[in-house]
Amino acid sequence: MDSSISKGQFAGLVELAEVDSTNKELLRRLGPDTPEFFAVTADKQTAGLGRLGRNWVTETGRSLAVSILLRPTSPRQTDWITIMAGLALGSALEKHGLVVSLKWPNDLLVDGKKLSGILAEMVDLNTVVLGIGINIKPQEHSPDTATSLEELGLKMEKAELLFAIATELKSYWSRLTDNPEAAIAQFQAELLTRCGTLGTRIRAELPGGKNLYGVAVAIDETGRLIVETPEPVALAAADVWHLRN
Repeated sequence: MDSSISKGQFAGLVELAEVDSTNKELLRRLGPDTPEFFAVTADKQTAGLGRLGRNWVTETGRSLAVSILLRPTSPRQTDWITIMAGLALGSALEKHGLVVSLKWPNDLLVDGKKLSGILAEMVDLNTVVLGIGINIKPQEHSPDTATSLEELGLKMEKAELLFAIATELKSYWSRLTDNPEAAIAQFQAELLTRCGTLGTRIRAELPGGKNLYGVAVAIDETGRLIVETPEPVALAAADVWHLRN
């Protein structure tokens, strides 16, 4: 695919060979008039960001790292950005033949192995940098719990992958922007089939290091995970592991 076609899906796309972090680079380029869907992508990250401050290093040509600027106008949008992005990315990949499962709140799995991760960083109430990473090929030190498009038999050029991501993300974001209440209800219904965390016994590591065990039963209207422990507990942020039932 011609790279100009994928660029046309963004309000500006900066393509770099190497960067410390695409999220950090977008923040460095951010100004008050930077338009929504301005994006930065790189072939290699040396200090990429994961959840809870973890580093995420990508080798040249083996992962797609892209950061996209969103301009939410309400807390309802902000609450759902990460899950919305996961649903959009899952939809894009499923249109290319993959069966993808969302692990709340920010990972995409195929057959239980991690293919993609998402990190949303809020700058202020109306500015969010959405970072997306997808494993294209196995990396030298990839854990056994990771997978890649190549291992799954899917070959996509970077431009084609960017186009697929941007197309679905813009569609899902438009729904959340135009009518948040209706979109959230639709997302909750979609999660019943797309979210592998629901109905699963989990271990959740909470901020501060405490562990919580239970069965994930729902995702509420603010995007929180509801866990029966046996009393229902609503989690707004946690690292989640799926346990064997």
